[in-house]
Amino acid sequence: MLEVVDGQQRLATVTLILAQIRDYFLVNQESERASTLENDFLLKRDLRTQEAVPRLILNDIDHNYFQSTVLTRPGSPERMLLTPSRTSHRLIRDACEIARKHILAITSTSRTPIDALVDYIEYLNGKAKVILVQVPDHANAFTIFETLNDRGIDLAISDLLKNYLFYRAENRIAEVQASWAAMLGALTAVDTDASLVDYIRHYWSSRNGATRERDLYTAIRKRISSKQAAVDLARGLEVAARHYAAVLSPAHELWNEYGISTRQHVETINLLRMVQVRPLLLAVLKKFSASEAKKAFRLIVAWGVRFLVHGGLGGGVLEDNYCERAKSIHAGSITSAKQLASAMTGVVPTDKAFESAFATASVAQAYLARYYLRALEKQAQGQAQPELVPNANEEEINLEHVLPLKPEGNWPEFDEDTARAVQRRIGNLVLLKQKLNASLKSAPFNKKRVALASSQYALTKEVGKISKWGAAAIATRQQRLAKLAVSAWPIKVT
Repeated sequence: MLEVVDGQQRLATVTLILAQIRDYFLVNQESERASTLENDFLLKRDLRTQEAVPRLILNDIDHNYFQSTVLTRPGSPERMLLTPSRTSHRLIRDACEIARKHILAITSTSRTPIDALVDYIEYLNGKAKVILVQVPDHANAFTIFETLNDRGIDLAISDLLKNYLFYRAENRIAEVQASWAAMLGALTAVDTDASLVDYIRHYWSSRNGATRERDLYTAIRKRISSKQAAVDLARGLEVAARHYAAVLSPAHELWNEYGISTRQHVETINLLRMVQVRPLLLAVLKKFSASEAKKAFRLIVAWGVRFLVHGGLGGGVLEDNYCERAKSIHAGSITSAKQLASAMTGVVPTDKAFESAFATASVAQAYLARYYLRALEKQAQGQAQPELVPNANEEEINLEHVLPLKPEGNWPEFDEDTARAVQRRIGNLVLLKQKLNASLKSAPFNKKRVALASSQYALTKEVGKISKWGAAAIATRQQRLAKLAVSAWPIKVT
C-alpha cells in the first residue's frame, strides 16, 4: 500500500463523495450499483480473511471515525458506533452532510437521477487528473513535496514543518509521526479554533525568544539539523501540547492539580485575550512547581489588566518581554513567581502609573467593563483574590451606564460633548441585576438612584447615595475605583 505524502485531503474528499453516492444508491434500491461502486473505489476484500479493507486509510486519529462514519453502509451497527470526539471528527461529519446535500442537489434537478450520478462517477474516474509521483524513500518524498509546494499559494507553516521533521528523522520517522499525531490529538481534544501554527510558534518562542510567524519555519530549519534534534522537537511539541490545550480551556483536567483559583485565572487570561503571554505560560507550567505556578498565574492576570488600562507597549514589544522571561525560566535563572515579578519590573506599570491611568480610563468593550467591576466589587467587600471571575453570567448581571449611552432627553444637565466624553468612563459604570437594569433604560438619575441604592453590590449602592450625577461625580467615583484597582490587581508576590 502506498503512503501519501501530499494529497490526503483531496483523496479523502473524493472518497467521501463516492461514499455518499453509494449511500444514495442503497436508499433507492440500487444495491448492485452500490456494491460495484463500493468494490471499485471504497473497499477491497482481504484474500485470506475476506474482511473489507478500506482503500484509503487515514491517520491514527481519524481513521476509525472515518471508517465508521463514511465507509460503512448506512444502517449498520458500526455506522453509529463512534461519536465525534475531536475537531477533525466534527469536520468529517460536517463534510459528509455537505456531500449528501450536494448529491441531493444533483439528483433533484435530473429526470434520471441514477444516470446523473453514474455520469458523475465516470467523470471522476475518467476525466479527473491525478498526478502520481512514486519515490523510493521518505527523504525523496519530502524533497518532492516541498519542491512541488514552493510555488503558487503558500503552504501552511505547520505542513512545511511536519514535512521537514519527517525528512530529518530518517529511520526514526515512526517516532516523529507518533509524536506529531499525539500533539494533534491533545490540541484537537479541546474545542477551540486555535491555530496549530500559533501553538508551534508559541512553543518555539518560549524556548528561543519571540519568533514571528513569517520567520518561524526558517528559524526551525536553521536550528534543527539532525535526526536527534528532529525527534527531540517532535517529542517536546507532543509533551507541551497538553499544557497548551489546558491554557486554551479552563475546563481541562490539568487544572485539577492546581486548584480552582488557577482554573479561574486561566479563564480570566482567556477573557482578557492575552494571546501574547502563552509562551510564558508554557514555561511556567513546564518548570515551576504547582505552588509557584499558582502565584505566577495571579501575577500574569494583574499584568494583563494593567497593560490593558495603561497601554504603552505594543503587542510585539509585550510578546518580546514575555518570551524573554520564558527563556529565562527554561534556562533556570528564574525559578519562582517572585523572581518572575522582579524580572518584569520596569515593564509592568507601577502602582502609581496604573492608578493614574485607571482614574481616567474609558472602556468600550462591555466584557472588559463587567470583569473590572466584578473584581473591584470583590475588592471593596474585602474578599481574597478579587481578580478571579466572580460571576460571568450576563443573563443575571448586567452592565449599566448610569448616564445612558442614549439619554433620550432625560439628562439635560449633560451637553452632547460632555456626555460623549464620560459615558464610557469606568466611573459611570455599575453592575446591576438584570431585572433592575431592564426597568431603568434611559431613566433620569433621580429615578435610577433609587434602584441603584437597593442593589446588593456595594459599589453600585454607593452611586445610589449620591444626590447629583455629573462629570465631577463620575471623576470622583473613578478615583476611588482606581485606588481599589491597585489592590485588586497587585504585582507584588505575597
